[in-house]
Amino acid sequence: MSLYDTIRRFKLLSGLEDAELSRYSDLCKEAFEEIKSSLKVNAESLDSGKLLRLSYTAGALAFYKYCLYTSINEPASFDAGEVRVTKSNNKAEVARTLFENEYRGVSDLLKDRGFYFG
Repeated sequence: MSLYDTIRRFKLLSGLEDAELSRYSDLCKEAFEEIKSSLKVNAESLDSGKLLRLSYTAGALAFYKYCLYTSINEPASFDAGEVRVTKSNNKAEVARTLFENEYRGVSDLLKDRGFYFG
C-alpha cells in the first residue's frame, strides 16, 4: 500500500488543489492506516495491483470522511428575500456508495467488518 496513492485518489475525488490538500493529509493517513490494519495478510505478500486497489480504497474512505466532516459546516438551506434555497446533502451519500464499491473490490483481502444493520 502507498500513502502517496491514497492521497492521489483523495485529491482526484475531492477536487482539492495542492494548497488545500495539505489540510487533509491526516485524514488520508488515518484512512490509510484503517485499511492497512484491516488486512488479512501481510501487505508484502500482495502484488502491486492489489496494493494499488487497497490504496485507492483508503482514498475513497478518506473522501467519505471528508464529505461527512465538511457537510457539518454547510447550511442545509438559506433564505434570500422571498427565495429559499435548500441544499441536498447527498454528497456524503454518494461518497459512501463510492467507498462501499471500492471496499467490495478488495473485501477478499480485508478482515470482515462485522454484521451491519443499514
